[in-house]
Amino acid sequence: MPSKLTITATLATPLVTGGGYFTLDALLAGILFDKMQDVDAAHAAVPVKCVDGLFHASAAIIETQAVGRIAFVANLRADHAIDPDLILKNKQGKIHKSIGRTRRRDFGAVMNSYRTITAGSIQWFCEGEADLIRDLLEPVHFIGKRRASGFGEVLRWEVEPGELDGVVGMLGEPLRPVPVDMFNGDKSSIKVDTAWRPAYWHAAHRAICYAPEAGA
Repeated sequence: MPSKLTITATLATPLVTGGGYFTLDALLAGILFDKMQDVDAAHAAVPVKCVDGLFHASAAIIETQAVGRIAFVANLRADHAIDPDLILKNKQGKIHKSIGRTRRRDFGAVMNSYRTITAGSIQWFCEGEADLIRDLLEPVHFIGKRRASGFGEVLRWEVEPGELDGVVGMLGEPLRPVPVDMFNGDKSSIKVDTAWRPAYWHAAHRAICYAPEAGA
């Protein structure tokens, strides 16, 4: 049976996030997708209570010690890094010039900048299956983006009994994005236009929500 839990990740290195709220259900779904290679199946298998599409899993709560930025340079290959459908075509529907990997003018380098967060730990609240969640998290040693570069290293995971359901906090504040018609907490909380259910990148999953003051 689902129970109220507190999940804590103790960090060894700064975390790199892609913005957003870094909800626990998104983290678990990502782990499951790596195993199943099926987005819908991964979301369906998340061992967290879900009501009408809303997971009872909070956004990441981070006691930030410092915020910085890091830049990485990556090679861009035009023939596979760019969607051909986005390239201007002639009247016959063909791309004006061929592109390839061997000619230097057809590829180059791109620099991406990431926000880094230094913190001792990250915490989530949820209502879910403790043993299943623990089994998914314990083998995970890195979270967030740029994991292969050493960011987001997790020293240990703790899955403990908690008091919050991952949706509403002790003072009625939203612990994650919740559509206004589904929220039963403090209605004076801030409202934003954001995604509230997976897949979080999908425009159809956005709505006006009560949400925490800032995403990770």
